[in-house]
Amino acid sequence: MKDVSRLRERFLRDGRDRRLGNIASNLLRVSHWLQMGRAAETVADLMRETASMIEWTGDDATEELVNVHRELCRWRRVWPLEPARGLLAFRARQMSDHVLELSRLAEAPPR
Repeated sequence: MKDVSRLRERFLRDGRDRRLGNIASNLLRVSHWLQMGRAAETVADLMRETASMIEWTGDDATEELVNVHRELCRWRRVWPLEPARGLLAFRARQMSDHVLELSRLAEAPPR
């Protein structure tokens, strides 16, 4: 895993929406890495990093984001579970899409 203190510092410099966008990006990366067959430990590190990012949101954490964190932590506890790789990839993609919606970064700009 990357240098956590530097990652946290950089993450906290951004506003709420960008933080959520970064979490969504990490979740999408989890999905892609699972589909690509990346090593279990590499995927676990990225899940750990993503869970940490959610924790760092602090008071900005909505109930929905807390639920994403809980599910991610549950997956980490049973990982590696190779037969569930496809299901986890699917769920990570769903969670990514949901967090991206929460971030409002994907909304069309006003005209």
